[in-house]
Amino acid sequence: MTRRTRPIDETVLLALLGCALGALGIIGFALARTEPLRPAPIVIPPPDFTLQLSTDGRDLTFAGTVDFGLTEALGRMLGAHPGVQRILLESGGGSIAEARGAVRVIREHALATHVDGHCASACALIFVGGIRRSMGSTARVGFHGYSVPMHNSYGMIDPQAEMLRDMAIYRAQAVAEPFIAILSSLPRVPMWYPEPAELRTAGVLTAP
Repeated sequence: MTRRTRPIDETVLLALLGCALGALGIIGFALARTEPLRPAPIVIPPPDFTLQLSTDGRDLTFAGTVDFGLTEALGRMLGAHPGVQRILLESGGGSIAEARGAVRVIREHALATHVDGHCASACALIFVGGIRRSMGSTARVGFHGYSVPMHNSYGMIDPQAEMLRDMAIYRAQAVAEPFIAILSSLPRVPMWYPEPAELRTAGVLTAP
């Protein structure tokens, strides 16, 4: 009786299959003992502004960028210190949404606003939110238009609609219509720094 032998090709294939299954088993065992890779945590930088209370508790100084979290921080600070009567502003601008929120908080607490140095862009809107508004002899308050270049990163933002929202705040704060008309026609650059006399005539400045 002759012994039947497998063709050489079948023997090689079975050997290769055995090796592959063995390798898969080793890999599976190794993966089971390996800690899963976790993505690095997202680190959010702290807000780029400070809120400092005066020693007598009547003035609150805001300095830095009109950054995300300002509205909440301002409301929390005023809730803890109800004796604050005025907010001093020093900022080159930032988030217009946070500026609107700050205006709401300032109006709710009937605060005055004051600028001794530089307050521009979104900061200027916060300044207008004060129940009384004053500035030092060397202070500057800057305004610019709302036009933005066409770019995908701006998404669904409509500069015209955003401008109209803020013009409504100026009107609510009794700023004169001719001044609002100028704001509506300003380019984004350069920044416009009206003279104190212009600001007083327009009702932007209401106190000496």
